[in-house]
Amino acid sequence: MMKTTLTCTLTVALLAGCAPSRHTAAVPVDNHTARDSLDWPGSYEGTLPCADCPGIRTRLTLMKDGRYERATQYLDRQPQPEAVAGTFSWESDGSTIRLDASGDSQRYFVAENQVIMLYRDGTRPTGPLAPHYVLRRAQ
Repeated sequence: MMKTTLTCTLTVALLAGCAPSRHTAAVPVDNHTARDSLDWPGSYEGTLPCADCPGIRTRLTLMKDGRYERATQYLDRQPQPEAVAGTFSWESDGSTIRLDASGDSQRYFVAENQVIMLYRDGTRPTGPLAPHYVLRRAQ
């Protein structure tokens, strides 16, 4: 009887040792943001939507020291672009910048070789007009 109990116990222990491990490796959290992962300093340009004109030609230059220059030109109204300069700050997500008050506190999402102008509430444009809110890196 003792041998049978010992044999059963050892068999169960052996089978338990052969069971697949339930330990899963922790997936590392990717803390990379546009601010520290992308080559974001530079100039971006494109034509942004306008409610009552054909568009606003825009050139936004971001400098590594937190300064920016923005030139805008309403396509059917201004013969020359209007230029503003100031500083920008990074929001807590590390991928969104906010221009200072001289830039109307406008926010942009920084992506690879482009910046996307955000709505006033900070959301990204969606739908058929979304591609028109993108400024691409200038060559």
